Amino acid sequence: MLCLFVGHHSVLARSFRQSVKGLPVNVVDEYGKPLLGAKVYSLADELLGETGETGDVRVEVVAGTEIIVRHPAYYPKTIVVASGIRIAMVANYLKQEEIREVLYDQKTAKNLLGAVSSVYNSQLKTTPTPLYLNALTGRLPGFYTQESSGFRSARSTAITYGDLAGSLPTEGTKYSSTLSDNSEIFFRLRGQQPVTIIDGVQREIYSIDPESIESITVAKDALSSILLGQRSSRGVLQITTKKGVAGPPRISFTAQTGIQEALKVPEPLNAYQYAYLYNEALANTGRLPAYSQEEFELFRNGNSPLLYPDVNWYDAVLRNNSPITKYNLGVNGGIRNARYALSLSYLNQEGMFRESDEFDYATNVSQSRYLINSSIDVDVTKDFTIGLQLFGRIQDGRQPGAGTSNIMNALFATPNNAYPIFNDNGSYGGSPQFRTNLYQQVTGSGYLIDNTRDVFANLDFNYKFDQWLPGLYAKGKVNVSATSSSLINRYRQQPVFDVQYNDAGELTYIRYGNIADQPNSFSTTSTANFVYFQGAIGYDTQIANSHQVGGKLFVDQQTANYQFDLPAIHTNFAATGNYAYMQKYYAELAVNYSGFNRFQPGRKYGTFYALGVGWDLAKESFLSTQTDWLDLLKLRATYGKTGNTNEGALGYYSWRAAYGQGGNNGYEFGSEYSYINSLEERGLANVNATWEKGNKFNIGLDAALWNSMFRLTAEYYRDRYYDLLQQRGSTIEMIGIGYPNENIGENLFEGQEIDLTYQNNVGKFNYFISANASRMRTEVLYMNEVQRNYAWNYRTGRPVDQTFGYLANGLIQTQEEADAAPLLGGNAVRPGDVKLVDLNGDGIINIHDQTAIGNTKPMIYYGVTLGFSVSGFDFSVLLQGVANRTYQQMDYAFGNNGDSQGYSYMMGRWTPETAETATYPRLTVGFDPTNTPYLNTSSYWTRSGEYLRLRNVDLGYTIPTHLSRKISLSAFRIFANAQNLFTFTSYDRLDPEISGNAAYPAQRTIVFGVNIKL
Repeated sequence: MLCLFVGHHSVLARSFRQSVKGLPVNVVDEYGKPLLGAKVYSLADELLGETGETGDVRVEVVAGTEIIVRHPAYYPKTIVVASGIRIAMVANYLKQEEIREVLYDQKTAKNLLGAVSSVYNSQLKTTPTPLYLNALTGRLPGFYTQESSGFRSARSTAITYGDLAGSLPTEGTKYSSTLSDNSEIFFRLRGQQPVTIIDGVQREIYSIDPESIESITVAKDALSSILLGQRSSRGVLQITTKKGVAGPPRISFTAQTGIQEALKVPEPLNAYQYAYLYNEALANTGRLPAYSQEEFELFRNGNSPLLYPDVNWYDAVLRNNSPITKYNLGVNGGIRNARYALSLSYLNQEGMFRESDEFDYATNVSQSRYLINSSIDVDVTKDFTIGLQLFGRIQDGRQPGAGTSNIMNALFATPNNAYPIFNDNGSYGGSPQFRTNLYQQVTGSGYLIDNTRDVFANLDFNYKFDQWLPGLYAKGKVNVSATSSSLINRYRQQPVFDVQYNDAGELTYIRYGNIADQPNSFSTTSTANFVYFQGAIGYDTQIANSHQVGGKLFVDQQTANYQFDLPAIHTNFAATGNYAYMQKYYAELAVNYSGFNRFQPGRKYGTFYALGVGWDLAKESFLSTQTDWLDLLKLRATYGKTGNTNEGALGYYSWRAAYGQGGNNGYEFGSEYSYINSLEERGLANVNATWEKGNKFNIGLDAALWNSMFRLTAEYYRDRYYDLLQQRGSTIEMIGIGYPNENIGENLFEGQEIDLTYQNNVGKFNYFISANASRMRTEVLYMNEVQRNYAWNYRTGRPVDQTFGYLANGLIQTQEEADAAPLLGGNAVRPGDVKLVDLNGDGIINIHDQTAIGNTKPMIYYGVTLGFSVSGFDFSVLLQGVANRTYQQMDYAFGNNGDSQGYSYMMGRWTPETAETATYPRLTVGFDPTNTPYLNTSSYWTRSGEYLRLRNVDLGYTIPTHLSRKISLSAFRIFANAQNLFTFTSYDRLDPEISGNAAYPAQRTIVFGVNIKL
């Protein structure tokens, strides 16, 4: 008994001593490395301590007590504490950062007054696509994306041509205002094209590997973008790559590979269906049939494939799926005064074209890309820090020599019965109408190789003058970057042969098309270089623990040289000031004197300003008793006058008259009337051209409840843009030249946004849901348009970019209806034609009957992300959709030339027998005044663009730490993710985003991969 008593007393004494000194606890990240800034709480939510650089903290509790460890980037973890315990945290899918990157500044979440939204690495890296833009769809309120192509389109137009004087610039590539590596995604921020900022520098690079991106932020209000001056109306898309963090090396390697397949491919008519419907179309237009009953049967039974072929060209030239592979190696670490980060990436993506073993070179469309991004930050002294960043990109693309776009257009246009792939003698099939063979164009037309090279270097300086005046600092940045692309042309031409029987009943081969030597030409397709510098001096201080005051003087300049143009130079001189009282009331002001060198001397600079205020109601005394559940309740508002140079509409030094030889204007001289080219005026000069302007107002609400378990952000904005560069609607050709764009337009963009997040845990089961929605209403407040006779004709007062055309009221069903129908251009109509509405009742269809067609309601776009993490498993899913959106899809029956392919939708054409159920007008060949867009656009062809898409799914499993350590790994995760898995839409013949019949289709991508951390 005595021994038991002594032993028990010894244990109690040891526990008491440990609780007095604090139990040692070590917290590590997903790499097994020390985690700085993790806070330890009791179950009563009392702060017990915070980890330092070594990840260690001592907590004054008795062993066996439950504690909660929290960090903004990780899921909270509840654990029973023991002396020397090591706690491994799990990364939070919905990261919450206290410090936010906003243009050229870092702001705390509490001090932020603007409309700013961010996503972080965990959400970005689950998207298996070549561009990080795909990862933003449905994740950021106010940011709208729409796929325009399922594969990149390479630049193929040379920017120079040979001349007696040497190599000269071509007209088509002069006067550029931007160079982008994005040809697949259309995107807007509150209706505007945002300025892309990469690590503090304006560059349009969208191919950075998401694995190397720390965060992507959109800044939507005037105050957040005012330092852009004459570009501030556009808002900001800001990419921040990973930077070094002090500590042991953190090494991450990700390998993933998968397949892509087309979401939608047109459904062509087989040869028999085509011939039958083509005869019907000819009969409807009073023409003789092209095919006999015997030929119908030959197409149907396939007994004569040489003379009566039935080739499904989509099956013949397209693969069912194609591979995509990505690798990334990231290294991060350093010591306290020197930190580094390195990311190496490789991507290989193949397209959906088939290849032939006949050739020893690849012809399928593809791209391979190598990226390197490195940074090092050194504290030279305790006050002076310098940083160096280097980014490089090597990208090589390939496509068939005929060109991807040409092939997709030919694929859509070629009927199944046009010609066989091969003739009996092995030659390519063809015909007088089709003088190239589609299969040869895909597999045997040689190849085009495009090469793109990018280099990007940043040098940053930061100096604190605390030894003289605490809070005084100076910052600087210098950036030099360059890009170029080129094209190697190895296009191969082959003739085709049409097989026919001659009078003697013998097969003859008639040649069409050309034979030419395969060239090996090289041309430069783009080149640009950029120089950027930035300097700032600022002061931040706190007075009497209640007043926080700050100010900054800022200057920057970007010089951009596109192709062979004179430099485009944007310059800003700005001052900012901010004030906060008791972390309760906030105010901020910014003024920018901004200029652009392509405006007329004396009119290059303008003044822009913005201000913001905020009020955190949660800090008020009347809510002080609610701190157990209310963390933040902040109202904020901003207003500013912004600008936009809109260089595409402005033109190249458009205030100066320009003259040149156009090749189309001249005079006949002498007795022989020899034609001599003359000079022509290249557009009227606009001496009054200036920047477009905007008045942007934003009001917002931020709320955080229950230790930020629930977060809400709501926004209302009203942006009025005026002095927009537009051409007058009243322009006339009497002077022989069109009017220039003038500062006359005025548009309104108004909307609401909401972003909700809830995350919690039940034991080890962590779960979350995040939803955002945006509603945007637009209105043309003023545009210079011609006099309209009726209110419904006016574009003013309608949504921006509203489609105008004729209203349609179904199809004409009877000859009586046709006789009574108003006519378009005097053209007779028949049963089965589109019934156009005569709005003014004058008995004819003309421009006075045109009105807004399609959607006129505010567009709504939204996204919902939900998922969980438990026992090593993690799962997330993104649902994304669009409402109140339409588009025009006007289908010719057999192409605009009357001899193109037909598709399955034509089976629903109007006939007397199908009059009540018809979904397509009566068939005609080529242009038809009433039924095709040759003379009109009508609401009959308006399609719903609304959809809900299962945009992204990610599922992973991380093996337990004690197992991964046995093979010297910090973590080992296997995963699978998918993009564009399912789509729900009311009009499903076409993809609701990529609606062009001949466009490269959107892809469904499914990949499998592993991630290894050391």
